[in-house]
Amino acid sequence: MKSAQPKRHYTISEISRLFGIGIDSLRYYERLGVVTPQRGSNGYRLYDLDDIYKLSLIKDLRRLDVPMKQIKEHLDHQTLKGTLGLLEQEHHLLSKRIEQLEADRSSVLAHMNELQSALARPVYKIELLEKPYRHCVQLSARIERDAEMDFLIQRLHRQYEHILPHLGMLEIGGALSVEDLDAGRANVYHSVFFVLEGLEDDEDAPCDFMLEGGTYLVMRYRGPYEQNGAIYEQLLSYAALHRLEIAGPPYEFYEIDNRDTADPTEFLSRIEMRVDGPAVGHSISGNEA
Repeated sequence: MKSAQPKRHYTISEISRLFGIGIDSLRYYERLGVVTPQRGSNGYRLYDLDDIYKLSLIKDLRRLDVPMKQIKEHLDHQTLKGTLGLLEQEHHLLSKRIEQLEADRSSVLAHMNELQSALARPVYKIELLEKPYRHCVQLSARIERDAEMDFLIQRLHRQYEHILPHLGMLEIGGALSVEDLDAGRANVYHSVFFVLEGLEDDEDAPCDFMLEGGTYLVMRYRGPYEQNGAIYEQLLSYAALHRLEIAGPPYEFYEIDNRDTADPTEFLSRIEMRVDGPAVGHSISGNEA
């Protein structure tokens, strides 16, 4: 077999194919002064072996996401000490990236498990349950449309994204407007909020309001949110039938929503309302209320 002898000079097209680097990127490297190809008699760029050595190093460092400015500084003053320092820095960054990927993988797995659990939960049954105190952050506004709710959810998450997980892992709720429910208008809210799980003991954690601990009437329903008016009426009827005093407004929580499916018939929501009375720890059908 005839061996391929390296040439002394290569065109920009040959270099682009050899390294898998786009021609625009090669021209950018030249503008930065990282490589300095010569010009042939026809005006075309010609890269020599010194350029090839630099491009090989650039490709390896860019694969580690080292910025081009730092690469230029390194090549301009390349020493063994500098190389070791650069590699140590990149090792640290890669370790941090791996940690973040592991955390993201755990979040994805937790979200998958939560959705699987949600599918098995009872719907249209009233439960009388004990709930702990829950720290929350919220945005107050009159909300009458799903698009308004989605916008405020994004805005609230942006405000606290430095301490919160991604939206798929958050327990999101809306405070239903009792005035509108009593007037026969369903699906109207006066705030949206996140429950800050795991931050209860953090004195520096934000807290706009607390969901009080105690006994709650709880019912889940599947499908569009316009049902929440009828669910509210069933909870009121159950409370009256069992001589329970309503001690707080109704809150709606979104266990499966448009973050998980575009089909509204697959939505799973939960309405909670605190009452005064003992927790009996049993479930009954919603139509028994």
